Amino acid sequence: MMKTFVRVIHPQNFEQEVVLEKRPVLLLCMPRDEEFFKQMKVLEAVAETHDHELKVGLLEDEFIERFREDLGIRGTPTFLILVQGKEKARMLGLADQASLTDFISEFSQQRTVLE
Repeated sequence: MMKTFVRVIHPQNFEQEVVLEKRPVLLLCMPRDEEFFKQMKVLEAVAETHDHELKVGLLEDEFIERFREDLGIRGTPTFLILVQGKEKARMLGLADQASLTDFISEFSQQRTVLE
């Protein structure tokens, strides 16, 4: 079986997987629609190449609505970068591997400047 680099995030593990995580967490908020599997392939590829610097998660379908309200998410897919549970960056819309990698790189550069 292939190792997955993407964690499913739900209310029971949110604190452990996101809030207490030392690395930034890239989180996909997206309903399971016709584009979902394409986005998961992109997310999986990015997760594998960035495994040491960040954790990658997928919001459980039932958790999306609550999360949308808490974070003011207006559309999906939305990619969030959270640090200790706090939003630090957001990208709205379908992504390919290059755009998602650029999003992560921009965040990393900003973070380095701020530290």
